[in-house]
Amino acid sequence: MGIMASLGFFAFGAILAFAVRGDTPGIDLTAVGVIVMLVSIIGFATAVYRERWRRHLFEESVEQGATPPLPPDDGIILVEPTAPIVAPEREIVPDVRH
Repeated sequence: MGIMASLGFFAFGAILAFAVRGDTPGIDLTAVGVIVMLVSIIGFATAVYRERWRRHLFEESVEQGATPPLPPDDGIILVEPTAPIVAPEREIVPDVRH
């Protein structure tokens, strides 16, 4: 779940919990809204942690001169100006179909 999706689900849960008034047999809309809000908070925290982890891996690999495993999602590419750009080597797998 992305950061923006988490915020959207949180808003949806808040609307269900605090703004919608109605009697639905068998469903408590306030409880459903609170549950959606809690799940979206967990999704938000996971997305932020994942983004920080990816950025850390990227910056660490740039500092060590290795090819970055994962580019950051913000479009900023950190490249040392003196480092040569080398394409990763591909393993050629022979075609075994007959």
